[in-house]
Amino acid sequence: MDPEYFMTEDYDLYRDYENLMLQLPQDSITTYGAIARALGDIKSAKAVGFMLSRNTDGERIKCYKVVHSDGRVGKFTHPLGSEEKIRRLEKDGAIIENGSVVNFREKCYDDFKSDYPLKHLSDLQIQLFQNVIEKLNSDLYDLSEYEEIGAVDVSYYDQKGYGVFVYTSCGKIMTRNIVMESRFPYIPGYLFFREFPFIRRLVQDFKGLILVDGNGMLHPRRMGLATMSGKLMDLPTIGIAKSLMFGNIIDNTVIKDGHSIGRIMWKKYIVSQGWGITLNRAVNFLGEKFPDDYPQILKDAHRESLKLCRADR
Repeated sequence: MDPEYFMTEDYDLYRDYENLMLQLPQDSITTYGAIARALGDIKSAKAVGFMLSRNTDGERIKCYKVVHSDGRVGKFTHPLGSEEKIRRLEKDGAIIENGSVVNFREKCYDDFKSDYPLKHLSDLQIQLFQNVIEKLNSDLYDLSEYEEIGAVDVSYYDQKGYGVFVYTSCGKIMTRNIVMESRFPYIPGYLFFREFPFIRRLVQDFKGLILVDGNGMLHPRRMGLATMSGKLMDLPTIGIAKSLMFGNIIDNTVIKDGHSIGRIMWKKYIVSQGWGITLNRAVNFLGEKFPDDYPQILKDAHRESLKLCRADR
């Protein structure tokens, strides 16, 4: 898949999960992990549970057929909960004792036909990193030419996303927002595919520096939300996260495999290289622009996204 695809299209992981569910034979069951592996990454197992819980077409997508890998029936989004799930499973020939499927091995199906979409997406990030690694080692933009600064944040409730972009324009603080359905649940390491549809629409025509609430190169494949977004939009970005994804902290520097990939600023926030600005340059810029505290513009974006979310619930 060409990275430019994401400049015009939104990837729909729900479609892939539904296609897998439709393969289940009538008298079978499967597991969250089996579906996650068929999607291409076992880390998506929790997201599979989330997507199942949001199923609105029980006749077509038979979510009651999905159990835990040890045979436990688990929860069921239904007024009668697990009791109804057990009733349906028994109707399909499952033998249930003490909340677990006794004939689990006999009933379990995992022979899904799949092109493993998450594997393709992670490979895309790896390939993109390999293609731009030399550019990542240099400052591509002169920040003195980028007078405007923007910050983007997205909050979620159910399957809806609430995106806010706060930015400076001619000395004024401006705000844009968007509310739309999210077709990609949260999966560690895949935040770009969840949030870029919002960022792409919010940041349209903006020509300044963007502070992203998320990681940049501090990512398993070195292409986190801030880095991928900046590369595709050809804009300078800096990643500023609220929690450490991985790595060890030594003297306020995040170290992974002997490399400095992040810096702790304002006591607890993690700054990582986004796109077009090296880590040292990003840290120096933020230190000069926001010497005392986490950038107010990011606080404003987060506050407004939460407000938008609460107002719509």
